[in-house]
This record gives sequence, C-alpha cells and structure tokens, in this order.
Amino acid sequence: MVSGTHFASFAVGVVCLLDASAFGPAVSSPKTTSRLNAYVPDGLTADQYKKIKAEDEKRNGKNLGALGPRGFKSRSMKAWQQAYEKGLATHNFAPFGYREQLQNGTLKKADVPYMVRGGSWDNSDIYGVRRLPWLKSDKEYAKGGYKKEQSVSILGSGPGLDWAGTRSRETNLGNERVPGFS
Repeated sequence: MVSGTHFASFAVGVVCLLDASAFGPAVSSPKTTSRLNAYVPDGLTADQYKKIKAEDEKRNGKNLGALGPRGFKSRSMKAWQQAYEKGLATHNFAPFGYREQLQNGTLKKADVPYMVRGGSWDNSDIYGVRRLPWLKSDKEYAKGGYKKEQSVSILGSGPGLDWAGTRSRETNLGNERVPGFS
C-alpha cells in the first residue's frame, strides 16, 4: 500500500512529466501565423489613436513645459498674505457669468480676478484703474528672490542637494547652521 506522502510525490512527478513541454523550447508549425497587436487606449479606435500620435509627433522637440500658467503676472504667496493682513488684498473668485456681465457693462474688468482675466495682480493691465501698491516682498519676488527659497532640503530651506559635488563634506553632512534648528 502507498502512503499519502509517497502518493503526493508520485502525483507531482506525473504532472511534471505530462507538462514537461512548458520547460522546453517553443515549437511552432510552419503553417501557423502570428498576429501582432498594437496598443490602443480604451475608448479609441486604432485610426483615432493613430491621428493623436501624428499630432504628438508634430509637437516633438518643443518645450511644452514652458506653456505653463502664463498670461498673468502673479505675486508670491508670502506677499499676498502680507497684503491680506494689511487689508490690501482679498480672496478673489470670478463672479458667475462674468463674461456676459462684462459685455453688458454691469461688471468692470477690475472686478474680475487677474488670473481669470489674464492680467496683473497690481491692475497695471487696466487703464484708468487704481494700481495696487507693491510691498517689499513683491519687489524681492519680482527680482528673482524666490529662487533662494527653492530648495530640496527636507527642512524647506538651506543648501539642498549638492548635485555637482562642489560643496564641502561638512556642508553636505549638515554640519552647518540650519535656520530654525540651530
């Protein structure tokens, strides 16, 4: 009589022998043909996807990241917060149906937030309207002062990563003074 463990070993061996073709080289008959399929996103036909890819090829080589939000002149969050605390800035939302109201003359262009109208936060894009005053933080931001705050440091400021390997070991190891932690 065969014990349970011997029977299980025997059954595994038989299955392996019967399915040994899975471990051998693939054999194809000369009469069979293979069909190559291409990727097509769900919801599109092959022709629609081909048309989209052709349009993408036209854009190849262009810096599409430069498109970003443009058309309006913004200010830093720090400058907006300071202006808000002084009462010089408010939360701005475009009124519902503002385009029709602009056409009818019931709404002034200055009442539409600058990001919506594609203008400037200080109203310099609108003729005959009082311009908003620039704070010190606005002037620093406009000169490129925001670049000194751009850092990949986990603390939000500081030297960041030394991609070029030009700083001293002490600086990279964090032995220099870190604002707020030293």
